[in-house]
Amino acid sequence: MEFVFIIFIPLLLLLLAGGFIVVMQASGFVQSSYMNRKQRVSNMLIQEYIKGLGVAQNQIYQRSRQLESASLQLALSNQQLEQLNEMKSKFLSMVVHDIRTPLASIKGFTGLLAKQMQDKKQTEYLNYVSGSVEHMNRLISDLTDLAMIESGKLKVEKKEFIFAGMIREILPGILMKAGEKGVEVKTAEIPENLRVTGDKFRLSQVVLNLLNNSLKFTPPGGKIEIRTKSEGRFIGVYVKDTGIGMDPGETKKIFAKFYQAKSLKDEALKKQGWGLGLAIANEIIRLHKGQIGAQSQGPGKGSTFWFKIPIK
Repeated sequence: MEFVFIIFIPLLLLLLAGGFIVVMQASGFVQSSYMNRKQRVSNMLIQEYIKGLGVAQNQIYQRSRQLESASLQLALSNQQLEQLNEMKSKFLSMVVHDIRTPLASIKGFTGLLAKQMQDKKQTEYLNYVSGSVEHMNRLISDLTDLAMIESGKLKVEKKEFIFAGMIREILPGILMKAGEKGVEVKTAEIPENLRVTGDKFRLSQVVLNLLNNSLKFTPPGGKIEIRTKSEGRFIGVYVKDTGIGMDPGETKKIFAKFYQAKSLKDEALKKQGWGLGLAIANEIIRLHKGQIGAQSQGPGKGSTFWFKIPIK
């Protein structure tokens, strides 16, 4: 019995070893098949990826060609716009010159006739003609300034002058016009002997534009107040009126060219200007490295227009 057992054990071990070798071979075959299949899948994915890259590369090339063509068209359009803008500026200059010459003659002759006329009614008619000519001159001046702004030719001179003196030079004409309309104009806080470095002519144009704007939209019986004050390194000018006011959301829009406030319902007032005065004032203050703005609580509640420029 022991002899049989001794012989059986090696045979059993031999059979187990053989089975183990078969299992290992089978396992290796399965693993090899799995790896081959995985490799094939990976190769297919890589080929698809490369194919996709080729398609994307082609699309990028086509898009770059389209962008290049669009850039060329845009450059051509910009060049044409610059040429049109230059032609417009030249046309405006020619129109201004051709209109101003006869207007000067009309104004001169109406002034002479008004002095010689004895009839009050005829004098009134001549004064109306003279006023209309003056209005046309202001519109033409706005057109001239607009042409200079758009062509980049509007410049400012930097010279020292007494700011209060400039305000005093402006006021008589405004007071006369306000008196004719029945609007009260008051001045407050104008610092004497304060010297400012800037373009006196252009800054007086800004103050006039603000005052004329307030006078235009303030009804008879209303009030306008102009106030100037030193604010550190700046001089501030404030023009407050009891006019038609505007929506607070429009206080920035009104400095755009040709813009007129939505609260302006009077068609006659709309025809008195082209909405250029504030846009021109904005550009002049910008050239002085200053700030300009407006405030209003709403339609019917008046407005305050202001600007600040460096003293030096």
